Amino acid sequence: MTNYKMIESSAVEVMHLFEVMKTYGVTCSLELTRAKGNDPFIGSAGVNVDVECLEGEDGDVLVVKLGEAEFAFDTEDHTFGKLVSDRQIMISIVEKDGEYAAWFDSDIVTPEGIEEANNYTDIIVDTGVFSEEEKELIYFLRSLEFDDVLDAVSGIEYEVDQSKQKAAINLREGNQRNAQAFDERVARLTQLAYLLGKANREYVEHIYPDMGE
Repeated sequence: MTNYKMIESSAVEVMHLFEVMKTYGVTCSLELTRAKGNDPFIGSAGVNVDVECLEGEDGDVLVVKLGEAEFAFDTEDHTFGKLVSDRQIMISIVEKDGEYAAWFDSDIVTPEGIEEANNYTDIIVDTGVFSEEEKELIYFLRSLEFDDVLDAVSGIEYEVDQSKQKAAINLREGNQRNAQAFDERVARLTQLAYLLGKANREYVEHIYPDMGE
């Protein structure tokens, strides 16, 4: 299978994404691959998904249910990744220093589902993990006015549209790898535009008035 460039996530956020799939009745596919290779040794396609978090002796365990099958992942022993495009949710769960990676791909998700998937905010961030340059960027973002953010988001959305067109062209020409690369760029830029806008109070009040309630 194609390895996506995933965005670092957490067990809690991944659980949220699975719950979005369940809430909106979106089926999910799984490919379980070995660490040294992309060929899946376990796979399932288009089944209903459910998720729960159990407390184990050595920490929490994330249990993903696909149809009749259940897959358990110790949260301390795995890393979690996500990629949310404008129509699909992708999740990776990789064993630390292990032998396998689990790749979950949703079917088509409605715009409302994608909005809810992106609306995860319950993340506790330790500021100590940021470099001085990253802190400077955060403080600068807080200083931006509504018009600044609006122009920045508009510019990003323009590039999103350009990348969508390039993905479609490459797909028609049979360039699957290039088309996938542009689709991944669309997902990253869409997330960037959304998070940039959501971080500005005035932007939220104008563009997402229901979010501020």
